[in-house]
Parts: sequence; C-alpha cells; structure tokens
Amino acid sequence: MGSWRPNGDSQVYCELQVNAEAAIKKIKAMSESSGQKITMTHFMGKVMGKVLKEVPDMNALVRLHNIHTRRDVDVFFQVSLDETELSGHVVRCIDTKSLADISKELTETVNNIRKGEDLVFKKIKQSWNMIPSWMATCVLNTIAFISYTLNINIKGSNIPRDCFGSMMITNIGSLGFSSAFVPLAPYTRISMILALGKTEWRPVCREDGSVTSQQQVSLCFTFDHRVMDGAQGAKVSWWIKKYFANPNLLDS
Repeated sequence: MGSWRPNGDSQVYCELQVNAEAAIKKIKAMSESSGQKITMTHFMGKVMGKVLKEVPDMNALVRLHNIHTRRDVDVFFQVSLDETELSGHVVRCIDTKSLADISKELTETVNNIRKGEDLVFKKIKQSWNMIPSWMATCVLNTIAFISYTLNINIKGSNIPRDCFGSMMITNIGSLGFSSAFVPLAPYTRISMILALGKTEWRPVCREDGSVTSQQQVSLCFTFDHRVMDGAQGAKVSWWIKKYFANPNLLDS
C-alpha cells in the first residue's frame, strides 16, 4: 500500500490464451435452448462473476489506504454506441444470473441507450455536456472521492451508486483485435479490467511434438497491484481455465 499511488503506476498486465472450444459449444447450446443470442462477452462475464466469488480478495477496492472486500460481484460491460462514443452497463450480482439472463439484460439496455430511451444514461449525458473539457479531470476525481473514498451516495447527481462495479469487460475482438491491454481509469476505482480478444484458430503443439489447430481466445487483464499479488493472480488464472474447460460448472 505504501509503494504505489492510486491507479497509474500500480498496474500489472497479464495475458491468458485459453482453449475456447468447449465454451463455444456451450454458448451455441445455450443460445439455441434459450432463444437468446449469447456471445463470448456474456460467457466471460459469467465466468468472472464465478471467479470473483471463488477469489474474494480480488473483488475489492482501495479506500483511504485500506482494502475493502465487496459484498456482491457486479461487472461493468463497455458498450460502443458509435465510432467515437462509449457507454456501458453494470450487471449486478452477475454470479447468480444465467447466461440467458445476462444476454437479455445487456441487449435491452444497449438497445434503449442507442435509441435514446435509457433515462439514466440520458440524464448523465445531459449533465456531462454542461461541464467544460478543462474541468473534466477535476470533476471526475471529485465524484470518485465522494462516491468511493467517502462512500457517500451523491443524491440528485444522476450518477448511480457504485456505477462501475467490481471490474470491467471490454470486447476488443469486435474491433478485430486479437489482444490489447486497457488501462485502469483512476476514477472508476476498479481493481481489474479485461480486454476480450477475438476468437481465432491457432496452432498448438502437443506433448508428443505434433502440431494441431485449436480455437483460442486471448484474455488481456490489467490489475491494480495494490489489490492483486501473484498468489491471487494464480488463483484467478486457475479458475478461468477450469471454467473454460468445464463450462457446465457455470450452471451450478
């Protein structure tokens, strides 16, 4: 805690390349049975919800130089509105929701935002448009200090309480990227962000030296080192690989 200042010089980067074939089969089966379009983004959200329940030390935030463990697992999904504007939505208690429920909630919210029918997003955007660009950093830092450091709900500000949840997921694969690392924005006070790459065929070397092909996906994590050490990172990696190898465990 004494070594690092808030997010900016305490970031740790880690890339996992995992076998996605069992996950793809699970996604296809769940899409067909539920009638809901389920994607790797939804699958990854559910996986991380389960992982953060298994590794509660990672489901935490730093407040006044102390680490506080969160009660629930909430995941913020970044959403592209157009080529220049981003928004997002937090799925609360994501570990308790099915893949179909996660897909339905995100789809409905994104559609409402894009149609201009999401009242919360509309109010936030209207309020933000009134703030001069030179004041942006000051305003964001002030809001973060009140909301997270002091843990006070700013009533009447149109800002939802804990609006970024436990972590963020952004799908860079939809933009054609295989892998990329995304920085932690200090005002979000999250300790982890995941950049989900595109699923693609890659050569894999077996133990006997032969080469085969496999559908893989790159998971690029940025962690806050004030919260995560190698021990927690190893646990996160182990659980992610387990859920990708056995996706039916997500149903339990």
